[in-house]
Amino acid sequence: MKNLIMPPLVLTIICVVISGLLALAYNKTYVDTTGVMTDELLAGCEEIFGEGDYEILLDPDAEEKTPVTFDTEGVLSVITDGGDKCLVEIVEDGYEQEGLHLLIGINSDGAVEGIYFLEISETPGLGTKVQDASFIDKLIGFDTETDESSIDNVTSATYSSEGMKSACRKAVTLYSENKEAIFGD
Repeated sequence: MKNLIMPPLVLTIICVVISGLLALAYNKTYVDTTGVMTDELLAGCEEIFGEGDYEILLDPDAEEKTPVTFDTEGVLSVITDGGDKCLVEIVEDGYEQEGLHLLIGINSDGAVEGIYFLEISETPGLGTKVQDASFIDKLIGFDTETDESSIDNVTSATYSSEGMKSACRKAVTLYSENKEAIFGD
């Protein structure tokens, strides 16, 4: 009987001890990066608007660091330079669920100034064509008055194209509805 009970008991004790040590190590080394401008986000901001002192807007009423999203689905953060530049970090469905991770720059007129791809997991050679300048140029100037049906989709990348237009619509709508809150006017 002892030979049947001891091996599982010893393995269980080893697992509990190792799990405890892993939890302890995690708690000692964890660094909260919420609200921290990563190199990739900064590169996107600078590609769209040039150099600046960019920062992620944080909810002042939250107990923990929480980026402001204005309760907009897919929006991960809103970034400003403290002046008149606004960027929206957003994840949108294309062909793949959450296949488009974008940084969309909105100018002071409330129109898309530029788009930076943080990550794209769309079908290579098809959905990834939404990164081409020929398509991105069609989205520059996109605002709340833009008729999305007037923007032709990329051939063989309908879902990805629609995802890009949806992300732009969400970004410009967020900006137009929350401009005063974004800039503290």
